[in-house]
Amino acid sequence: MAPLSVDDGPLVWVDLETTGLDAKQNRILEIAVLITNGNLDLVHEEGCHYVVKSGPEALKEMDEWCLNQHTKTGLVKASQESTHSPEEVARSVLEYIKHWVPKPRTAVLAGSSVHFDASFLCATGPDVIENGGSQIWNIIPDHLHYRNSVAAGTRVLQNGGNIFLLVAAIIDPDRAHIVSLYPSALDDIRSSIRELKFYREALFLKQPRHVDAVPE
Repeated sequence: MAPLSVDDGPLVWVDLETTGLDAKQNRILEIAVLITNGNLDLVHEEGCHYVVKSGPEALKEMDEWCLNQHTKTGLVKASQESTHSPEEVARSVLEYIKHWVPKPRTAVLAGSSVHFDASFLCATGPDVIENGGSQIWNIIPDHLHYRNSVAAGTRVLQNGGNIFLLVAAIIDPDRAHIVSLYPSALDDIRSSIRELKFYREALFLKQPRHVDAVPE
């Protein structure tokens, strides 16, 4: 697929794993990016994915839940063994985005937790402070449009597993399995894209049935 222009409606899907919820006190451990056009077709199946190098200070930033979760998934170990600095990762991700969407302020940042992810990309967090105060991650949103797209905005209420599963089962029982928990950031994005496709097909693109005029 060729690089996208504004007419293609490009979406840059981002998912982050971090040491916590506070963008000013925590740092990015993992970043994944997939890019689609406005029709939700992937331009590159493999996407872009990096685990960011971190040291002992990252462990101190995590609460008990976060430390247990990232240890269980292997992210803590992977981050400690990574050779990719935050600066290197940010530049590589930007190059990947610019390869597929060369023109600045064209692509929209998208994802199921896009406002959370955007806050980390724009924040002056501990990794920025350790870099002498020079911004690292904001080169990514600086290339994107100011708008954000929240893929899971219609999935707000949760009850047990996920209220969306109930809604999906009512609309189409054979497709109620499409939302699930995934171990990787890239798979999280793929899940969000599948979810948005489902909503588009099930709720927004259904053609109304033809109704014959009632004779007078």
